[in-house]
Amino acid sequence: SAYLEPSSSYDSWYENPSSKDPKIKKPLPLRGTRSQDLTRLNFPILNYSDPSGKDSMCNKIPTLLPIDDFGTTILDSYLPWIHDLFLSHDEKSVNIVAQNRRRCHKGKNHLDEMKFWEGQVALFQPVAVKRISGENNELNYRLSSHEEADPDGLETRFICRFKKMDHMRRKVVYLGETLSTYPFNYEFVNWRKKKKTMVEDTKDQTAFWLSPLMFHCPIPNEHQQFNLKQETSPQLLLDIIPIRTPVRRNDRDGFFFHEGHGGPTSFDAKEWFGNSHILPKLDDSGRWENLPVCSLKPPETIEPQNFQSQTNQPRPQENVNAMSSNKPHRLVACTWTSALHQRRGNERRISDGKSRLREWIAFHLEAGFDHLYIFDNTGANATVFRLKNEVDPDFEEGSDQDKFRIHDDLSSVTNLFPNSKVTRIDWPATICNNNRPAHDDPGERSSQYAAEAACRLRYGPYTDWMASMDPDEYFIPMGNNTDWREILEKVDKTEGRKILKFRSTRARPLLSRLE
Repeated sequence: SAYLEPSSSYDSWYENPSSKDPKIKKPLPLRGTRSQDLTRLNFPILNYSDPSGKDSMCNKIPTLLPIDDFGTTILDSYLPWIHDLFLSHDEKSVNIVAQNRRRCHKGKNHLDEMKFWEGQVALFQPVAVKRISGENNELNYRLSSHEEADPDGLETRFICRFKKMDHMRRKVVYLGETLSTYPFNYEFVNWRKKKKTMVEDTKDQTAFWLSPLMFHCPIPNEHQQFNLKQETSPQLLLDIIPIRTPVRRNDRDGFFFHEGHGGPTSFDAKEWFGNSHILPKLDDSGRWENLPVCSLKPPETIEPQNFQSQTNQPRPQENVNAMSSNKPHRLVACTWTSALHQRRGNERRISDGKSRLREWIAFHLEAGFDHLYIFDNTGANATVFRLKNEVDPDFEEGSDQDKFRIHDDLSSVTNLFPNSKVTRIDWPATICNNNRPAHDDPGERSSQYAAEAACRLRYGPYTDWMASMDPDEYFIPMGNNTDWREILEKVDKTEGRKILKFRSTRARPLLSRLE
């Protein structure tokens, strides 16, 4: 379920809430929201109370999340626009991949919309929080300075409430609450890149690192002993409650870094929040509730003794200076693609996606990639035609529920290759804006950016190196190199680099690769 807070709940924050640039009151007043003020939206397709359906649901979470409802029926600027969530590979936290909805439409014709969605930018900005006891020892949360904050509350933005399904008793059992963490401090990155603010107001929004939002919800320590990857393990449910504060315009309001970062700390939390800003009770707050948490199957691999016979390529000698130790893969690639799609500006339809992908997979396996992850966006076309109230000839009609079911996705291509080499992930989320970059309202390829972030979080722990590219882009070993493993061995042994960046150029194919 999604519980939406009315935008009027923030009026108490401002001296003149209806003005173009309202002045924020200091210290920040409390929000007086109550549970009866919230709008509840249910998404029954995400209900997995039947344990027999767990496995099938866990294989398709990105297809079940109400991604394309966000911004239409889901109108709450502080809810994260979630595209994927799953159990981390070490089973200690839940990884969440979201997108910045504010970037979808911009420019002079969308100023009101950009203003409404400013809360999305606030989700990238950490706050400090301290736990306090309320009435009857009820747990409450207070906005604080870094000096007062709990150790796990120095840089957070969401309260994570965990539950589990007790199928024997047919009830939900409360497990505990934790505070979210970030993989890195987005505000600090923005400052290091010499950006004056995280709130870009023009159509030229160049801070692409503020497009995908990644954060983690740690599982309470006392419940990490469950083997959550087993079929008989408890089924976790997660509530995500955003901590709502006005967005910090850094050029005006300052930066909020703790001393461990070394950057400026010009945002005075005590001045802004005071000493008694208690957050509303969780059930009185807008939130995501009962999101299903599933584990991911680790990628299949080929045993080292079978490697040469499968690829006809000798495995390079390992060396102690290389990054590779016991990870199953040395080099993998991620791509977001479709059997058919519209080019930017929707001026031309590309329908040869399957033949392109088949060549792309075959080439990169030959060039030394161990595994390829295909995020299949073919299903997004069903949504595009539904919104236009048109029938897509590439989709078959059936019952109302299956009316826009995809007729032929990319599985016919990926199934040509062994599971140990290619993994297909059904990813039907539409991009929120397909305009050309020079348009007054430039495009935002939200689905692609989320897929790339999800691939890093899903499969990064299983490989030393990961590449992201389109299926019309080929990583070709140049010079005397014939295999990417050779190149990476040299890089790890002699250069110690962590990131490789390449120049793109149009070129004729290598005939030796076409034999």
